[in-house]
Amino acid sequence: MYTYKEIELVTKNSSWWKQIKYRKESALILNNYRNQGWKLVKKIGKENNILKVDTRSYSKYFLKKKLI
Repeated sequence: MYTYKEIELVTKNSSWWKQIKYRKESALILNNYRNQGWKLVKKIGKENNILKVDTRSYSKYFLKKKLI
C-alpha cells in the first residue's frame, strides 16, 4: 500500500544564475522528501505559457511512500 503525492518545483530559468539558484532549492526540497522515505515515481516538465513574461519553467514530480 502506497501514499502518493505530487509537487511542482521550479527547475529552469533563462538567467544562468537564477537557474542555479532554483535548481539548488528544488534539489534541497526533493532531498528532504527522500530522507523522509518518499521515492520519485516520475517527473513531467510543464510547458511555458508564451503570453507570460515569467521565464521560470516548472516540473511536476510524482512521489510515493510505502505505508507502514
